[in-house]
Amino acid sequence: MFKKLGSVARRRFRLSSKELRIALAFSVLFGVGALAFVWSNVKMIQQSYNYQGQMIEQKRLLNINKRLKLERESLRSLSRVRTIAVNQLGFVEPDHSQTVTVFLK
Repeated sequence: MFKKLGSVARRRFRLSSKELRIALAFSVLFGVGALAFVWSNVKMIQQSYNYQGQMIEQKRLLNINKRLKLERESLRSLSRVRTIAVNQLGFVEPDHSQTVTVFLK
């Protein structure tokens, strides 16, 4: 097949076999260079889409983190702890005779 193609190219363009090899090598190198250029641009676009997706994910996770911190603070509030202690666990307020004040230096 390549011999037939070579003979057609030689007759049509009047090239010697050495010139044909040089033209073929140049064409192959040019094609490889063009593919490398296109591949790098495609890779850059893929990375850009990936970056945008990661930024959206980061915003979503920051929002969840903010809500969880708010929930944690509401669960740790002293009024809530006191309400649970009195209503669910049956704790009572201590008398003044049951409390001891400790002074620290």
